[in-house]
Amino acid sequence: MQSGGVPVGNDVAFRTLSSELGVVMAPQPVDTADSLGLSAFAVSADLTINTINTENWATATNSSEPSGVAPSLQIMGRKGLWPGLEIGAGATHLFDSRMWALGGYVKASFHEGFHHMPIPSIAARGTFSRLVGAQDMNMTTAAVDVSISHVFGIGKTFNITPYVGYQALFIFARSGVLDVTPGSDEFLMPTGESNEFVFKDSGAIVRHRPFLGARFIFSVMRIMVEAMIVPGGGSTGDIDGVAVDDNAGLQQQYTISLGLDF
Repeated sequence: MQSGGVPVGNDVAFRTLSSELGVVMAPQPVDTADSLGLSAFAVSADLTINTINTENWATATNSSEPSGVAPSLQIMGRKGLWPGLEIGAGATHLFDSRMWALGGYVKASFHEGFHHMPIPSIAARGTFSRLVGAQDMNMTTAAVDVSISHVFGIGKTFNITPYVGYQALFIFARSGVLDVTPGSDEFLMPTGESNEFVFKDSGAIVRHRPFLGARFIFSVMRIMVEAMIVPGGGSTGDIDGVAVDDNAGLQQQYTISLGLDF
C-alpha cells in the first residue's frame, strides 16, 4: 500500500508466480522423436507431479503453508500426417483448482525410420497453450523443442524407445482488474484514488526445460515415463522502464502416461 491506502502490486512476485505456474500448465512433450505415421493416431492421459517453491507461492497467494507439490493431468490426442508431420491437441488441468490450459502442437520428424541401425530419430516441435478458468490471470505459453530417440524392439509386439530433448518455454502473463476491497466503493475517501489495479505484462518469461523419458509399447498400448528438470528463472522483464525480475526457483516435473496407439 502507498500512503493514503492506495494499493500497489508487487510486480516481482507476480512475474515469479506466473513463471512457476506457466511451467506447471504448459504442454509437456511426453513423446518420442518418431512421428505416428500417415494413418495413425494416439490418445493419452498424463499424470504429472510438479514441484513449486513454497516461499514464492506463500508471498504471491497470501497463504501461510502452500504445498510444495502441484499435481496436474494432461489429456492429449495426436494424429500423424505426411511426410513425418504430426499434430496434437489437448488440455492440462491443475488439481484442486478451476484452471485448465487448452493447447496444441505441431511436430516435424526430420530423420526417422532407421530402427535397425544405431541412428537416432530427430524431431522439432512447436507448442502453445491458453489458460482458462482463472478469472484474475491472463496467461499464454509458447514453446519450441528438439528431441532425439531410438527404438529398441523386443519380439514382434513390444518395443522400448528412450528419448531426450530440450524445450525453450515462453510465458506471457498479466492480471485482470484486481479489487483489494470488493465490499466497498471503488474509490477511496477522501482522496478519490481507485482501490483497483492490474499487473501489466512485463514481457516474455523464459524457462528452460530439458527432458528425458522412455516409451514402452505393447501391441496398441503405450506407457511412458518422463522427467523434466527446470532451472530457476533468470529472465528480467520491464514495466514502464522499471526492471522486473523472475525469482522462480528450480522446478521438477515427473510424469507417467497411459495411452493407446492406433
